[in-house]
Amino acid sequence: MSQKKPVVALGMSGGVDSSVAVHLLQQAGYEVHGVHMLMIPEKFHPNPAAVNDVRSVAEQLKIQLSVLNVREQFENIVIQQFVKEYSNGRTPNPCILCNKQLKFGLFAENAKKINADFISTGHYVRTELHENGKKLFHKAMDSKKDQSYFLSMVSPEILDRCIFPLGNYTKDQVRDIAREIGLPVAEKSDSQEICFIPDNDYKAFLQQILPPKAFKKGKVFHADGRLLGNHDGIQNYTIGQRKGLGIALGKPAYVVDLDAKRNAVILGDNEHLMHNQLTASQNNYFVELPLETPVQIEAKIRYRAQAAPAQLICHADGTSTVTFADAQRAITPGQCAAYYKGDALIGGGIIETAETV
Repeated sequence: MSQKKPVVALGMSGGVDSSVAVHLLQQAGYEVHGVHMLMIPEKFHPNPAAVNDVRSVAEQLKIQLSVLNVREQFENIVIQQFVKEYSNGRTPNPCILCNKQLKFGLFAENAKKINADFISTGHYVRTELHENGKKLFHKAMDSKKDQSYFLSMVSPEILDRCIFPLGNYTKDQVRDIAREIGLPVAEKSDSQEICFIPDNDYKAFLQQILPPKAFKKGKVFHADGRLLGNHDGIQNYTIGQRKGLGIALGKPAYVVDLDAKRNAVILGDNEHLMHNQLTASQNNYFVELPLETPVQIEAKIRYRAQAAPAQLICHADGTSTVTFADAQRAITPGQCAAYYKGDALIGGGIIETAETV
């Protein structure tokens, strides 16, 4: 009597990564149950072709497929928080929240209903056992595609159920596999950074979703206190922004701060963007760390940033202080700071303030 294969619920987007993940999981001896999540509300920027692509792959690879409609939750949780953060002069990362609440939240709950033993996605990340006997997220072998940063706020309880078949592959290798097995999505281009915003034009999206009165006019100041001019809403600015400021200073100027209380935009020089310390809230840890005790780590302040040597202090109120060995450019409130020990992701938090000490 043959032993029953373990069942993996795999989140399928319709792209090449999650499609190849099906094949790799099958090769590893798992029974795969594909789950396609309908997330983007139709009034925004849905991708109707994605469902057809997922169905084609599921049919070709002979797996069961479920479609899970989470559009209402996506709008209420991810999009509303995105809009709220920008309106408060912050710069959110919606993928961080989506992974926490939906892709490794609602999806994981749904996986229990279909009696899945494990959950999986097409993320480029690895899991390895820590010395404490628990799984930890680790950076992917392909450093250019590593997506561990986006999982830094995922609930630690879910890690034991996670399998990531792409963690040891490069993107080129994944495309080669897709071609070899004749997947219809082999040449499909990568998805854009923010899935619900066409061309990543967040300003146009905010203007579409917010009433005109939400964009309150205010003042633009220099970091030295000089009044430079006016703005049409702090939602139109992000820390580090250089283009589209509408103010000429005769030399490069950058957005160095957004003061939501005063509804003010602060401009300055590149040096005003450099800080060596941040505070973070909503911290999420994958290992137990001592309170009020410095821990040597590497920290990433945004997805595209390099992990930099730093000292982490965890506080009893759930906040943390991260002090970098070298000043970092454009530490941005609302973004996520991810904490690493080598390749291991040990936690993350949402940046609240940046300062120089």
